[in-house]
Amino acid sequence: MSPSPPPPSLRREDFRPPGAGPPLVEALQRHLGHSEFRPGQEALVRAVLAGRDALGILPTGGGKSVCFQLPAFLLPGMVLVVSPLISLMEDQTLRARRRGLAADYLTSTLPVEKAREVWTRAAEGRTRLLFVAPERLEVPSFRLLLDRVPLSLVAVDEAHCISQWGHDFRPSYLRIGKLRQGTSAPFLAVTATATPRTRQEIARWLGLRDPLVVVGTFDRPNLHWEVVQASSHRQKLGLLFQRLATRRGATIVYASTRRAVEAVRRDLARSGLAALSYHAALPAALRTRVQERFLEDPAPVVVATNAFGMGIDRADVRMVLHYQLPGSLEAYYQEAGRAGRDGEEARCMALYGPRDRGVHEGFLAAAYPEPERLRRLWGALQRAEGARGEGEITSLSLESLRRALGGKLASREVVQALQALARSGALELLEGEEGEAPPTRVRVRLTAEHPPWQTLAVLREAARRRLEAVERYALEKSCRRRALLSYFGESRPEAPCQACDRCRPEGGARRSLLGWLRDLCRPGRPS
Repeated sequence: MSPSPPPPSLRREDFRPPGAGPPLVEALQRHLGHSEFRPGQEALVRAVLAGRDALGILPTGGGKSVCFQLPAFLLPGMVLVVSPLISLMEDQTLRARRRGLAADYLTSTLPVEKAREVWTRAAEGRTRLLFVAPERLEVPSFRLLLDRVPLSLVAVDEAHCISQWGHDFRPSYLRIGKLRQGTSAPFLAVTATATPRTRQEIARWLGLRDPLVVVGTFDRPNLHWEVVQASSHRQKLGLLFQRLATRRGATIVYASTRRAVEAVRRDLARSGLAALSYHAALPAALRTRVQERFLEDPAPVVVATNAFGMGIDRADVRMVLHYQLPGSLEAYYQEAGRAGRDGEEARCMALYGPRDRGVHEGFLAAAYPEPERLRRLWGALQRAEGARGEGEITSLSLESLRRALGGKLASREVVQALQALARSGALELLEGEEGEAPPTRVRVRLTAEHPPWQTLAVLREAARRRLEAVERYALEKSCRRRALLSYFGESRPEAPCQACDRCRPEGGARRSLLGWLRDLCRPGRPS
């Protein structure tokens, strides 16, 4: 798949915006069908059209994709979008094509012939918008393609994945900044969830130069926030069924594990409420049908893991219910924030039980295995032929690594241990994308003489602190809206918000029976 000769190189003056004021709004209407920009969008678009780096923190539903789709219509070269999930790339490509934009995605799941077609279109300058996973940037042949295709913009979607201290850290995101060495195109980083510390990490690792920073408000006044304590699956199911019985519009029920997703869907069906399930273990064709049903039905219910929702363009989600709170407030805000994107009132209810923390502590233990396992894995990597020298690439079978670790671990556990070492900066995993089944072989580059064990300990502690923040939110006695805003570094209103279970007069009636009785018996309770 050799690329054809490239078109002329782009110059800095090619990045001029198409005029000030109304013309850009007219372009928005003409190409994307929107009559006006949402807050923050226009400033970000004008910055990248003028060749300036930009960082946009826009809330879920804030229209981040517009910030790179519109420039793809207006700029002369190709816009490259780095995205973390294959399903998200597929969805955004489809929506861009429907708007008349020559868009493609290139992933490891594409058949060879399809990948060749995508490659050819990009090499010939026929692709205006190309989505890739960050791991793709490490493939030498793809870097060759980028050297020959003029880029007008590099956009990093879900940019919070670059932060080692964030909730969705992807080590491969740390290497995106290397693209700066081969292009003068501006960089645009966008995400919905980033604390002040994460914003600094994004700018540093991407090497953003004097970026325009736009931080939208995290405040969503149309959302009602609620946490209800429930100690058992039966109690949780009863609460879910109670809410779903009076639903209108679309509803998403999130659960933290695939097993919980199927259990909730099955038990809702036994209670007479049909629901669809969605998680990464389902066949791709079935996941696509579930997405289509969710977009087409007037009042669908989807029970899903966090694999569902990114790029799902439905504005009338009236309820987002959590069977379990996620492992971080960033994840919770992102998932719950898919409710009420049309500005109308919507509810975000989370169920919280004594066993929920244990689920996420299990995830944490998998993400950061015990030090002895990591030390043995590191020894196996160093002994592997071709991996002795720092910076060399070697291809290793997962089976050989399993045997080196005693042969009792599943392939997924070996991959998780490799990912933990990658988070520490000790190595780079050069193949594989998030959500894929474990491959039979992995390509590894050692990047350190010894793993920074202290860094791993710090990262593990940061993940634990995020989990503790979730627990504090669940047990919060004062305004939940204020607690969320404070977590994301935004000033919070002092007056009761009247949009959470702690501020609305009837909020107490929605708590667990035990919590209601405690309030009833508390001294000094207002009448």
